[in-house]
Amino acid sequence: MIHFQLVSSSGTKFDSDVYEVLVPTQAGTIAVFEDHMPVIGAAAPGVLSVREKSSDSDDDMEHFAVSGGIVQIDGKTARFISDEVTTSDEVSEQEAQAALARAEELMASADTQALVNEARRSLHHHIAQLHVAKLRKRHHQ
Repeated sequence: MIHFQLVSSSGTKFDSDVYEVLVPTQAGTIAVFEDHMPVIGAAAPGVLSVREKSSDSDDDMEHFAVSGGIVQIDGKTARFISDEVTTSDEVSEQEAQAALARAEELMASADTQALVNEARRSLHHHIAQLHVAKLRKRHHQ
């Protein structure tokens, strides 16, 4: 088991011993287990998934939409810090779809590089929220 903390600007979203954490990075998703090599690095916007017990199926995993952030791993603990973290209970598929449409509009109307970057970050986070909402819906059917 590895102790995992998921922290957002609004507080701690997850803090428990877990079997596995799937972390989105710029190079792809990495799986973090106990005794993982030490890492400090940038994480990408996407879906972060947690498997609490080794016997948990993929359907039992808990999923979070993250806006990117920093991941820190030392082998016994892992911490993910992000500005925005959305749990599956905090977003519906309909809300996520509407937010994604707004982010796409913002992206299309952005006229400076700073606005393009902000719109891109928002777009990726809302895509992750929609994915988390769909995962929740699929697993509760």
